Amino acid sequence: MHTRREFLMSTAAAGALLAMPQATNAAGDRSLNVAIGDEPTTIDQSIAWTGVDYTTAENYAEYLIQRSPAGELVPGLAERWTLSSDGKTLDLFLRRGVKFHSGDDFTAQDVIFSFERGRAKSSTVKSRLSSVAKIGAVDTHQVRVEFSKPDVTFVPNRCAAMISSKSYFERVGEAEFGKKPSGTGPFRFTEYKPGEYLDVERFDGYWGGPVQVEKARFSFVAEETTRVAKMQAGEADLITSCPYFAVKGFEGNSSYNVVKLSLYHPTMSIVFGTQNPKVPWADKRVRRAMAHAIDCDAIIKGVLFGIPDRLAFLAPYEVGYDADLKPFAYDPATAKKLLAEAGYADGFPMKLSYAVTGRVQMNNQVAEAIASYFEAVGIKTQLAGEEWGAYRNAYNAGKEPGAQYVGLFTHGRAGAVDPTYNFSLFFQTGGPISIYSNPKLDELNARAKATADNAERAELVKQLVRMVQDEVPSFPVYNNVAVYITSKRIKFTPTKNFNFDLVQLKDVTFV
Repeated sequence: MHTRREFLMSTAAAGALLAMPQATNAAGDRSLNVAIGDEPTTIDQSIAWTGVDYTTAENYAEYLIQRSPAGELVPGLAERWTLSSDGKTLDLFLRRGVKFHSGDDFTAQDVIFSFERGRAKSSTVKSRLSSVAKIGAVDTHQVRVEFSKPDVTFVPNRCAAMISSKSYFERVGEAEFGKKPSGTGPFRFTEYKPGEYLDVERFDGYWGGPVQVEKARFSFVAEETTRVAKMQAGEADLITSCPYFAVKGFEGNSSYNVVKLSLYHPTMSIVFGTQNPKVPWADKRVRRAMAHAIDCDAIIKGVLFGIPDRLAFLAPYEVGYDADLKPFAYDPATAKKLLAEAGYADGFPMKLSYAVTGRVQMNNQVAEAIASYFEAVGIKTQLAGEEWGAYRNAYNAGKEPGAQYVGLFTHGRAGAVDPTYNFSLFFQTGGPISIYSNPKLDELNARAKATADNAERAELVKQLVRMVQDEVPSFPVYNNVAVYITSKRIKFTPTKNFNFDLVQLKDVTFV
């Protein structure tokens, strides 16, 4: 656990680094060094399942539908698509003349292969394809997707899976494909050194035309101050997840660009494993008490330098946004009253799990602040910071009947392609990132997900939100604001997407 003294020292170190002169690159150099906060769990695009996997893979692999930097859906490997009036048949017309980096032609068979393999290997892709009853080829460049029921999330999710070459996979086998993937993106994969970096280079045969970056290295740099140091020393041209304590210093230095992106995702939340009836938080009053125990606004202002947002649940632009819904108010007196009513007037001991990862800014400090608020109402909190893999394992185990899980988790509420998608991922029974189970919520979300009319779906989403607000399987602390720092030699406009540290190198231009 980091102490307050260590935090102040790291902040001072960052300030000192910002005073250093920035190194320069050779004139005409079109290579790029990117420092990201964590390492992908897989480099095989078909079975990618978590955000950091997509941070790198979306440079060498593509979806059928893409998003513009503004977040709008635009043609990708599918140059157009049509949806039947009943919402149950989607025809995808594929772009002709596209080549994989392996030299193979892109056809409908690659789409079918990628969907089927993704469904079998990736919990995220499986969830996105849950409403798909059948996938077939009409001809070499037309795919027909038939749904068991309408699904308003399928197209906004860019049709579920990134596309891989079936022919290349069959030639080299799964093991080799997992070491050297082949996609259709503007960059080709060249090298991956676990624990250190992943390299790509420009693919001059890209169907979308040439991009400016010629080569790029993604370095895996979990330590926040080290990323800052690399940026300042000229060892990085771009860093993701800039620690909030360093942002002001970069903003005051004309050698850098500071790029902020309010995605509202993830919603950093306290999440409860509620399947064990013996834990104190199996009682809804305890969960509600804990929601009232934390001064989230003070954490945002005093720990996170006022940068993150705070929403009650959804963002104002989302279907089903309820302006009357307010975040849980900081009210320690009410928290103590609810704990006493539940039989815990003297509090109880618990462990708070959280991730020690470079993807989430200042998570140590936030966890410490939360623990101090819990302690103030009698909840004796042991902090359990773990690296990303162990943290996700602890979270997933929270759905087990004997689990004693409470965690600060990168949860999903606002900022998804549609609110029903986040409910499917994070709240639905058996969802790929859900440790909650409520049959009433499952049924209501299924109805909402199949409702194309926005006004009707909005009313169903409002019911879903109120259900979660009442049951408190989790509650929000703050909504992430992504912060990228770049050198002045480049201009970077990040694509507004569900992934909060996405770096698409095609969005980089040289000044």
